[in-house]
Amino acid sequence: MRTLRAPPNLPLPPPLLLLLLASFASFAASSYVPPTKYLIVSNARNGTIGYAKLSPTGEHGPVRPLIDQHLAHPQGIAVDQKRQLLLVADSELRKVVSYGLILQEDGSLSVDEQVPVAEDVESRWVAVDGLGNIYLTDEDKGEVQRVLSQQILDGDTQPKVVLSEATATGVKAPGGIATDNFNVYWTNKEQGDKLGTVMKALPSPAQALATHPPSSTAAPSLAQRSSEVPKALSKELPKAYGVCLALDTLYFTGAESSVYAVKHRNSGATKDMGKTVELTSGLLNPRGCVWDGESTIYVADRSANAVYSLPGPVYALAEVNATKAIDFEGAFGVAIFSRATRSNTWGTSVL
Repeated sequence: MRTLRAPPNLPLPPPLLLLLLASFASFAASSYVPPTKYLIVSNARNGTIGYAKLSPTGEHGPVRPLIDQHLAHPQGIAVDQKRQLLLVADSELRKVVSYGLILQEDGSLSVDEQVPVAEDVESRWVAVDGLGNIYLTDEDKGEVQRVLSQQILDGDTQPKVVLSEATATGVKAPGGIATDNFNVYWTNKEQGDKLGTVMKALPSPAQALATHPPSSTAAPSLAQRSSEVPKALSKELPKAYGVCLALDTLYFTGAESSVYAVKHRNSGATKDMGKTVELTSGLLNPRGCVWDGESTIYVADRSANAVYSLPGPVYALAEVNATKAIDFEGAFGVAIFSRATRSNTWGTSVL
């Protein structure tokens, strides 16, 4: 009978080591705790912001107050996940302000002091990229503006104009805004059916030059690249409000009762590329939207006093059912805050 032997220099692991490795793998799997997610919602009517802890089962926690003072008309909100900041666009204060998000030991959420990050702006919507750069729209001036992360560190609260209806086609009373660290996306609240309901652009020609150096013969010239900016992704509606990104799909809310989606880059579903699809028409006045980072889009409905959920993103766009996630008076802006948990050696969750 032939005896199996290990190759030279590759001794078989001792049985004890194999047992330890198997135990460690089993422990690691059993001690994994999914991230805790919070749905944060603004109420522009009474100047407050609240939140609810999300549950994978759909039985979300009760709505709790988060901010109930020092705001006048909070509308669009965003979360800087890396820096754990909540950003709030308040058109009456004429500011975009930030709050540090604090997760308490009992799982509740709170904030620290209010800090202005953009001042003297008539902004209703705000977004933030992975570097901490803040984007906002000024509907009255017809501008897309930006505050760089370094400006924030320096205490400089004067945003710079990156796109303006005075100098760029495709910008007309800009509304909701989103970013994917490379492009900026916004909705137009005027002439959307002519110029574009939802637009996509590089934040500035300088970025186009950096992305496509003129020394590259295959790259378009800066003038050619700039002429492509902004690009209309949809001309479905004359007016739209909120916009949010989920991988290859851009979601946006109409002025009436519908939520729409369009594939903004090719992911293989070529039949949907560039095609605007009405996902649901059963809402009352949808406003802000946000992706939870997994499989759900949340949409605030101001008149229904609720936040609804839609499945997404999906490979092929089609009509879906909207499900009420939480009741929330005057819901306008929505954002997701996610906080991972870890386990100690006894398997107990630690924040």
